[in-house]
Amino acid sequence: MITFTNVNLRFNDLVVMDDFCEGFEERKINCIMGPSGCGKTTMLNLLSGIINEDSGEITKPQSVSYVFQDEALVPQKTVRKNLELVLKSVYKDKTELKTIINKFLRISELENYADLYPHEMSGGMRQRLSLIRAFAYPSDVLLMDEPFKGLDIILKDSLIKSFLGLYEDDKRTVIFVTHDIDDALLTGDYIYVYSNKPLYLQRNFAVEDKKSMRKLYNDNLNKVKNEIYKETEKWHI
Repeated sequence: MITFTNVNLRFNDLVVMDDFCEGFEERKINCIMGPSGCGKTTMLNLLSGIINEDSGEITKPQSVSYVFQDEALVPQKTVRKNLELVLKSVYKDKTELKTIINKFLRISELENYADLYPHEMSGGMRQRLSLIRAFAYPSDVLLMDEPFKGLDIILKDSLIKSFLGLYEDDKRTVIFVTHDIDDALLTGDYIYVYSNKPLYLQRNFAVEDKKSMRKLYNDNLNKVKNEIYKETEKWHI
């Protein structure tokens, strides 16, 4: 389990965490929700080691992979070279490296686009590349910071299905930050709703429906959605 124990963090006079405590289940998709600026991305940055806590204890994973909002691809490198850049430190044998890359290109249906540069690809293709790059790297924990933000409904649906397919093939601990309740309901095993700064948990929800069978607005998901809405209304009080 990933745990935060009495974690404190501040940026100058801004208190982000004040004796913050939390635990996230391993090999589950843990969705994080909260108002803008409350510290959700900060939580991911603490887990990845990008920043450090002032005090307290975090059981940080040995290795993480990160899916960013903006894809974070190297514009001067092709699809294949973007994957090589991340994976070559793990797979030293060139034949094995090529095999792994080809596997994930096939899974993501990007085989025919391996020699394209990011500017030659659609937004959906770039985000799909960002997803498979994170899954191809053999990390303990996958961190996702609103990777589906700003996408149209059809594209988002396609990418969520791709993400869940990758997850089912290689289950690992996922911490998924999102503002979209529907995204959380479709993907999450657990949904955590947090307050504004300093961060604290308002309520968490377990979603037990099988992911492949989930449909928005069925009775169970609709009930959870209404309860989450009640929590989000507290952000504006």
